[in-house]
Amino acid sequence: MAESGSLFSERSQRALMWWGLALGVIWAIAMVFMINILPPPTAQWPPARIAEFYRDNNLQIRWGAVISSWSSGFMMPILAVVAIQMARVETGGARIWTAVSLVSGAMMTLFLVLPPIFFGVAAFSPGRNAEITSTMHELGILTMVTTDQYYIFMWVGVTVIALRPATQFVENNPFPRWWGYLSLWITLMLEAGAFAFVPRTGPLAWNGLLVFWSPMTLFSLWILVQSWLVFRALRGQEAAKRRTNEQDAPVELNAFG
Repeated sequence: MAESGSLFSERSQRALMWWGLALGVIWAIAMVFMINILPPPTAQWPPARIAEFYRDNNLQIRWGAVISSWSSGFMMPILAVVAIQMARVETGGARIWTAVSLVSGAMMTLFLVLPPIFFGVAAFSPGRNAEITSTMHELGILTMVTTDQYYIFMWVGVTVIALRPATQFVENNPFPRWWGYLSLWITLMLEAGAFAFVPRTGPLAWNGLLVFWSPMTLFSLWILVQSWLVFRALRGQEAAKRRTNEQDAPVELNAFG
């Protein structure tokens, strides 16, 4: 089979998507059931109560940090495939929106990797001063919920690509117009995360509706919908290559040909 008709790229992209999704599930399980930090406890806990939390769940949190550290890079393979798909449909010159989205995807992964490290450090020495444990605990949660500064570039890039009229003429396009509007809304909703530095209670606290529940739900929704769109597009791309390969295959002549 000629390289131009190879299905290696599409199959690799599918494998990377499943790899990222599987790691994401593992990360979520570790953060919810082992570190017990999703959803975050109230920001009103005093240092003594925070230190008690890490002492009472010490070994469990440390093993949770191990597992979530292994799996917290789950967005890297997912966003690499999304960027490849963006490059495929971003016609008409330099792929600038693909480039900014790829850089954004790499940087946003750092803020998924760092919180488990901070929680693991908080649990590492249960006998230390409660103020130090409290600082690591707060740093972990605030890093998790306020760091939307890199996320938005990826989603703005997807929005621009999806809303660009030329994109809709590309065969097997994983960025339909409706997805551009939804991605833009999700981008705007995640901007509330930075408010967690101010209040300790209410919808803008780090465990509040607008800072935690809404962004976490919409973040998960974005991953699931974009993954579904990419898988659907990959099926179409593979089918198109198979048709091309069949058309280009040499015709065997029979004995009378």
